[in-house]
Amino acid sequence: MKIAVLRERFEGESRVAATPETVAKFIGLGAEVSVEKGAGLLSRIADEQFAEAGASIAANAAATVKGADIVLAVRRPAAAELAGVNKGALLIGALDPYGNEKDVAALAKAGVAAISMEFMPRITRAQVMDILSSQANLAGYQAVIEAAKVFDRAMPMMMTAAGTVRPAKAFVMGAGVAGLQAIATAKRLGAVVSATDVRAAAGEQVESLGAKFIMTEALKDASGTGGYARELTKDEQAAQAELVAGHISKQDIVVTTALIPGRPAPKLVTKAMVESMAPGSVIVDLAAERGGNVELTQKDKVVVHNGVTIIGYSNLAGHIPTTASQLYARNLLSFIDTLIDKKEKKLAINWDDELVKATVLTRDGAVLHPNFIASAPAEAPKPVAEPKAAPKKPAAKVEAKDAPVKTGAVKKPAAPKKTAPKAEAVPEAVVTPAPAAPVVVKEAPARKPAAPKADAPAKPAAKKPAAKKPAAPKEGK
Repeated sequence: MKIAVLRERFEGESRVAATPETVAKFIGLGAEVSVEKGAGLLSRIADEQFAEAGASIAANAAATVKGADIVLAVRRPAAAELAGVNKGALLIGALDPYGNEKDVAALAKAGVAAISMEFMPRITRAQVMDILSSQANLAGYQAVIEAAKVFDRAMPMMMTAAGTVRPAKAFVMGAGVAGLQAIATAKRLGAVVSATDVRAAAGEQVESLGAKFIMTEALKDASGTGGYARELTKDEQAAQAELVAGHISKQDIVVTTALIPGRPAPKLVTKAMVESMAPGSVIVDLAAERGGNVELTQKDKVVVHNGVTIIGYSNLAGHIPTTASQLYARNLLSFIDTLIDKKEKKLAINWDDELVKATVLTRDGAVLHPNFIASAPAEAPKPVAEPKAAPKKPAAKVEAKDAPVKTGAVKKPAAPKKTAPKAEAVPEAVVTPAPAAPVVVKEAPARKPAAPKADAPAKPAAKKPAAKKPAAPKEGK
């Protein structure tokens, strides 16, 4: 069993998918580990440290992945870089499949089983494998650090002989993993912190960190699935925007964190809101990779508008790569540990395991994840001719109309036409066959659509047979 660790080639990516700590544990599980030369340099991990942990250092990507059963990466590698892996080899990393469907299809054609760690379910068992939480936690911390760098003022309140320095006011929008860490970091630096979230349950968490929770009364709760918020209605969006507009103008530092995987980031801060803030204020947009929560955000750029600095870094966790790599590598180790038979010291993947099923993108040359194959089966029911068969059913209805004509004698429909005013025709039909009385009652409603005028006499006729039943035997005698 060979595990390969690639050097990241994605622009701006400084993390690595393994550390000397995890390499040693992989070897303890029976694996042979190959690390591409220079893979950990940007995370302050030298090749010698990997070698000391037991890994072999390969000169390039081709040599690293040759004969590999598992390939570890931070970002999705090109399919061409995986040439030489064993058939059905696992590719494990943050593969960012949304909007990159062609690249996912290329991985399928390459024959690898691609596992996207972003899809790890948020259950107790998988918490130690959750890369979104581990990296978002660091991003929230780093967001406040980046803001403090350009704030140009002190964060905490200071009482000196020269006077009192007021504390900075920080406002965090979104109290998820990143938001809560941003709140905690800003509090540690001495800022007066407030926060908002569309999920009512987040209020208690915010207040537990010493921040003030604000929420519009028009929005009771917008909790969604998987720990994320649902999409707001137009009225809810308007109420939330009104709340933000009235609060943001008084803030020195704003951190926005509203981001749902696979969807464009919701716009929370408009240009007008930015212009209402005092010069020197700072906004850090953690949703820059999906378009940003701020109208003026530009991905991976720092913009200054009307004296307000807007930071739009898309990989804030990568700004502290040593710590980020440590946590990310442990996430991968915890997941891979569930795929290995400890006694046999080889891969023993249970493809029906809920963790595996939730994260597998491709396998056996096909794209398997439901989020990316849903459109294919949706086209199948379109050509089905069953809806066209529906209009053919009226033919059956025509036959149904003929049925009462066949069941009733020819004389019976003729009788109501000729003797419509005569009430004696009905008792005659009752007298001949004694059990036919109920049949006449059943035929009466069948005649209603055929002759609506005859319904009126038919109803009293139905009452009379009950009284005439004792009279019938007298006539028989």
